[in-house]
Amino acid sequence: MQVDATTATVKTGNEFWLRFKKTRNAVIGSVIIFFVLLVAVFGPFFTPYHYKKTDIMYAWEPPSVEHPAGTDGLGRDILSRVVYGSRVSLLVAFTVLIITLAVGTLLGMTSAYFGGITDMLIMRITDIIFAFPELILAILVASVLGSGVLTVIIALSLVWWPGIARLARSLVLSIRTELYIDAAIACGSSPARIFHKHLLPNIVAPLIVRASVGVGFIIMAEAALSFLGIGIQEPTPTWGGMMRDGLKVLRTDPHLALFSGLALAITIIGFNLFGDGLRDILDPKVRDK
Repeated sequence: MQVDATTATVKTGNEFWLRFKKTRNAVIGSVIIFFVLLVAVFGPFFTPYHYKKTDIMYAWEPPSVEHPAGTDGLGRDILSRVVYGSRVSLLVAFTVLIITLAVGTLLGMTSAYFGGITDMLIMRITDIIFAFPELILAILVASVLGSGVLTVIIALSLVWWPGIARLARSLVLSIRTELYIDAAIACGSSPARIFHKHLLPNIVAPLIVRASVGVGFIIMAEAALSFLGIGIQEPTPTWGGMMRDGLKVLRTDPHLALFSGLALAITIIGFNLFGDGLRDILDPKVRDK
């Protein structure tokens, strides 16, 4: 039996990679994400200047050999700050993603499995959060808590988990009455074991797709908070903050907003393409067309 299970797992993995290589969006998206990750991890070691280094004598320098992307109003190298900003954006995005996946999946599964008052309470909380536009609620939370990386993570996690919870709940409801769930309950399995062994493996694929697409939106929301001045503050570079600073001199010195906006756009496109590709691979309704 163990050999058969292992063989089935290997076969499933091989089929996934075959479909992955044939899905253009997934391949293009994964290449972009891989490039962005490389830049975030290793880029700061190869940038020509430290992102904090200022030189007023070279303020608003256009792109040149010394400064390939130009400088900002304090003479700081834009390329160095864009590269370091990728670390900040990805750190926030992946941290928020882990929190929302853990909290949202657990609450969604709990709501669907137990039902009754538990379901009503969790769903009413999600309805209250859904009553506010996501970005507006994030702005409100960030304004109350103050600026900073931790504030951005808390604000975005607060507005993002209800979507995961709703998805997890709907997926569990669709399999809650299956015979193997009833058999596990009859055998005396605890809810934690049923969650881990029977429910989670059957809902993980749609959650992965939702998460991969959500990364792009989280990065965009973080940039929006920084753009409005209530997110991550100076001297830590963020793409949204750089776009805000560059907006003031967009007509005369467009390179600050241009390069930071380009980095933001490429990253969001990469994650969106990757998420669309995963959906095409893992969703049987789309895959079997």
